[in-house]
Amino acid sequence: MPEQYRVLDTTRINVGSTPCWAVRQQRPDGEHHITIFPTSSLEWRAAEYDIDHTTPAGIDMILDMLLHEPFVPDPLENGHTDPAAAKGLTAPATQAVNGLAAGDTEPVTLHNAPDRATARQAHLDRIAHAKRTRVAVTAGPAAGTLRAAAARPAQDPLDVIRRNHGITPEGVAAKAELVEQARQQLAQPQPSPDGTTARSDPKAFTTPVWDAALPRRDEAHQGNGDETA
Repeated sequence: MPEQYRVLDTTRINVGSTPCWAVRQQRPDGEHHITIFPTSSLEWRAAEYDIDHTTPAGIDMILDMLLHEPFVPDPLENGHTDPAAAKGLTAPATQAVNGLAAGDTEPVTLHNAPDRATARQAHLDRIAHAKRTRVAVTAGPAAGTLRAAAARPAQDPLDVIRRNHGITPEGVAAKAELVEQARQQLAQPQPSPDGTTARSDPKAFTTPVWDAALPRRDEAHQGNGDETA
């Protein structure tokens, strides 16, 4: 059974010069857990996975991705247990890494998928698997509490992001063009200065989600998050 992480509040902060959303959650043991992502991540996910940001369902899909991505194992490092690959969502490897040669079969990712719709389905399969087996993030009061039983439902702490998501058609179009350029670039060998064949790093084309429960990431940004109004 997955652990339930309940969203308590959402705050705008700066990590260095990057405006971010910080989503504070309560774990089953009562301790708090914070997921931090750049405000631009919502627009990036809309562009990366071709999600209709003009609908409430599309915004909720993007938020669900961002809140659960910290709990999704890297599919290329865990191909033998990847839930999307288990459903047949595989593609030729774009790089010789993780014990594979270029062209070998590996799980579908944004960078090796034949199209963004296939990449979206694989990503959603991984998110759903994480919610079933690891952590499910929910908003609102915990079940069984007086607040949950109250006649008037509590305000969803994620509504502040829904109202201020900042996604624009122009921004999505510009980022989608960059995503497609990156996908094409990653599909082609890149000559390195020493004459050998190298490939670009896919991580250079994604926006991060920083999880305060992961010490490596937490320490990297400790002391850089000054809350803003």
